[in-house]
Order: sequence, then C-alpha cells, then structure tokens
Amino acid sequence: MPLCSLLILLPATAHAAAEPPDQLIGSGLRLLAGLLLVLGLLLLLYALSKRGLRWLPGSREGRIHILETRPLGGKKALCLVEVQGHELLIGVAGERIELLCELDSKPAESFEQTLQNQSREDHK
Repeated sequence: MPLCSLLILLPATAHAAAEPPDQLIGSGLRLLAGLLLVLGLLLLLYALSKRGLRWLPGSREGRIHILETRPLGGKKALCLVEVQGHELLIGVAGERIELLCELDSKPAESFEQTLQNQSREDHK
C-alpha cells in the first residue's frame, strides 16, 4: 500500500522539481496572498456580525434585549435586560439565573448610578 501511494505522488513531485525556483516562489506568494485574503474576509464578517447587522444570523430582533453585562469574576455576572419595556437586573452564576430587582423604566442616569441607588433603597 505505501508503494502505491508513493507511485501516485511521484508524478506530482517530479513536476514540482522540474519547475524553476522562481515559479515556486511566485506560486507560494500567490498561495499566501489568497490565504491572507480569505482570513481578512473572515475577520471582516466577524466584525460585522458583532455589530448586529440584520442580514446576519443572530440579529437583535425580538422582545428581549440585553442592554448591559458586567462580569463579576468566574462564571458570575450581572445583566441588565429589557423585556417588553421593563428593565430587569439579573444575576447569572454558573447554571443559576436569578432576578435581583426590577428597575424603573428608562432611567436618566447611568447604569452604575441606578445600581447604587437601588442598592441604597434595598438596604433601608
């Protein structure tokens, strides 16, 4: 079996050895340029998909919108989610999701300020 595969590859290696070194360098450069072009296109599509274009899968249509996520370390995070006009603060940890509080809709202040105000109200 190894002898068969060697005989099959022999004409290709003989043809490659018969080509002048200049043509090998040129074909190698064309191969490298094609590879860089494909990688560039993949990176461009990835960047466009992160921006949430409507024509790519994973578009932002629907009733549930994740407004902001703050990692807390490990597999823990806080998520500010809007569901049908209501803003919810959700705690996510491993395989557990818990509603922490429902915030007033569309606060004029930043997320950090709202979180601090809500925390002060809960401790009173």
